[in-house]
Amino acid sequence: MKKLLLIFINILLVSALHPVNAADLMDGEGYPILYIRGAFNNWAAAENYRMTRTGDHYSITLKQLDGDFKAGSNEWGYNYGTVENKKLTITQSTAVEAMLNGQNFIAENLHNVKIEFDVKRDNNGNFLNTTILFTVEEKPVPGVSGTLPVLYINVYGEDGVTIDNEIISRNLSHKNYFQGNYWLDLNGCEQLAAMGAQSIGSEESPLPLQIKARGNFTRKAFSKKPFKLKLEKKQSMLGLTKSKHFALLAHADDNYGYMRNFTGFNLGKRLGLPWTPWQQPVEVVINGNYRGLYFLTESIRVDADRVDIQELDDLTTDPALISGGYIVELDNYDEDNQIRMPEKSCVHGHNLDALRITWDTPEDYSDIQKQFITDQFTAMNDYVGANSDQLWSYMDLDDAARYYLAVEIISHVEAYHGSTYLFRDRGEGQKWHFSPLWDCGNAFNGSETDFLYNCDPFGNTWIPSMRANATFNAKVKATWLWFMQNRYDGLTDDIDAYCSLIAEAAKADRRRWENAPLPDYEARCEVVDNSDIQSRKQSVLRHLSRKIEWLKGQFGDYTAGTYSEPERDTTPAAPLPSYAGVDDVIYDQECAPAEYYNLQGIRVAHPAKGELYIFRQGNKSSKIIY
Repeated sequence: MKKLLLIFINILLVSALHPVNAADLMDGEGYPILYIRGAFNNWAAAENYRMTRTGDHYSITLKQLDGDFKAGSNEWGYNYGTVENKKLTITQSTAVEAMLNGQNFIAENLHNVKIEFDVKRDNNGNFLNTTILFTVEEKPVPGVSGTLPVLYINVYGEDGVTIDNEIISRNLSHKNYFQGNYWLDLNGCEQLAAMGAQSIGSEESPLPLQIKARGNFTRKAFSKKPFKLKLEKKQSMLGLTKSKHFALLAHADDNYGYMRNFTGFNLGKRLGLPWTPWQQPVEVVINGNYRGLYFLTESIRVDADRVDIQELDDLTTDPALISGGYIVELDNYDEDNQIRMPEKSCVHGHNLDALRITWDTPEDYSDIQKQFITDQFTAMNDYVGANSDQLWSYMDLDDAARYYLAVEIISHVEAYHGSTYLFRDRGEGQKWHFSPLWDCGNAFNGSETDFLYNCDPFGNTWIPSMRANATFNAKVKATWLWFMQNRYDGLTDDIDAYCSLIAEAAKADRRRWENAPLPDYEARCEVVDNSDIQSRKQSVLRHLSRKIEWLKGQFGDYTAGTYSEPERDTTPAAPLPSYAGVDDVIYDQECAPAEYYNLQGIRVAHPAKGELYIFRQGNKSSKIIY
């Protein structure tokens, strides 16, 4: 059933009846000739967009209206826009004042639009306030496919009542939070229901959230934006780990059928990395506007169900606590919350860049935290450059090998360049772990018959040098043989099921974004077409098959012989620096009062005899055996 959308726009027409620009075309009765002019026709004053006038009444009916537009004369002497300081996106009934030379209006793929208004004049012939009436037939744009859960989000302005469509602007320019609410409709999706997924909230009883844009290039270049969600209360969204924090990824550039992250995350879990996020497909509607197929994804957080390490506060200065826990990123952008040093290497022929260590968790470092991270990464950088096995006293060898295999199998050429995360827990005996795996946006871009670091135009921090290390290579080969023989099988079945689940939503996404207006960003891109999901799947399977066959010649034939999981590396962890709150002196226990902490920095009320603790008295601390 067709629905009429009536949009009343109060226009303040402040120009005189006579043309502002003498070149403006006037009709025989002295009225300006007006057109609907916009990005859709390169802002031309085209005859097929000319408004008809009968007396004081202007009108036009358009089959389609999409993108920026104004009603204007041929030389722009008369052009009418919003009085606000930003463009106005029209998606539903609204009333808004506008004026001559105001900002553009934006139509969101409207169909069969009748635009009409009556000219009113004062005694001097000046235009007065009038009302433009838009009568819009409900657009036959395909909405939700009906095959996936639907996440509905409404975003409001400062008054908490008025819908704010800046959130869906193709030129959204900032990462500030918007206030809104949401509800999640499982929509009869049996496959996710079988995994325990449930609907959350309802249209009548939505739940509060905050939403903001995320990403850098993907946010600027595509009209389909990625978002970060912060819920008011923890939820298990579509069976993902319970949290307030989720990413809503658009994958607008993933021309492998949205399978880059899916395949990488799947491999990370199968390889047994400490924690690998998961995602679920969902269709998204924001402010009543269908936004296409998205992927609700677990964000990187310190949590028992995510990165399970001791939580460390911002600006911590307590020496007994500053050894962890940390999540940092090897980054490809210069940031303020970052430590930088020249990358060292023990091989030649590879691009070297600054080693950028961006702190993710905690978000703000004290001076002593900065010193600790600087010293830790300086040591690892030195050992990488010297091809020294002392590296494995700082870096967990097993997780380094597993992480490498995950990104090498999918030829993820941007790995070790950006979005590469490491974490460290608190205390003695801890090391840095390559994990969690994140953002496989350049998967399958490398050669099927070469290593990823030989195919990357950006340069890959450390990994070419790590691959020159005999201990690392031995661990990689042993892990490869075990993994491929015992854990890899089933990935193809997972890909098949995943593609079947999202196939119809991928078609709906294409219909939503095909020929949609692009951002004004210089390097703007169209949202990729994944409507033929089966051909995309075959491309992924073909790449995996060929790459694995080639890797058999590099790391060994896993089909010959029997292989068990390699023993974990037993290289002792490097000792903590002296300023990390402990030294090797046995403290005089006769002094009181005394406090005891375990090696993770947690206070122990009842120490056990014979156990090692951190003993504190006043501002002094040491390690003791109780």
